Amino acid sequence: MEDWFAVKKKDVIAELEKRKDRLPWGEHPDEKYRCLIFWEEGAIRMCVDEYYELDVDTYECLRYYTTFIGDKIEDYNNLSEDEMASLAYGAWCSGAR
Repeated sequence: MEDWFAVKKKDVIAELEKRKDRLPWGEHPDEKYRCLIFWEEGAIRMCVDEYYELDVDTYECLRYYTTFIGDKIEDYNNLSEDEMASLAYGAWCSGAR
């Protein structure tokens, strides 16, 4: 399995930039984290910070910084800000190991 994988832009649900102003990130409102939310193999996933635009149709994501959100769009839509921050922090910590 490759470390980096492609995500077609047609599969992207959202690209977010959030402040690190809530737990578990702590109180760092001057810092931000970025999330790419996308469909992959029938599941919704999130890649935190370690992704980039490869070309006009594709992003590249680092697998270690990617986590599962759910199987339905409602799983993403129903996330609270605290739940989103917790998922993002967990993915970031897993990738940093």
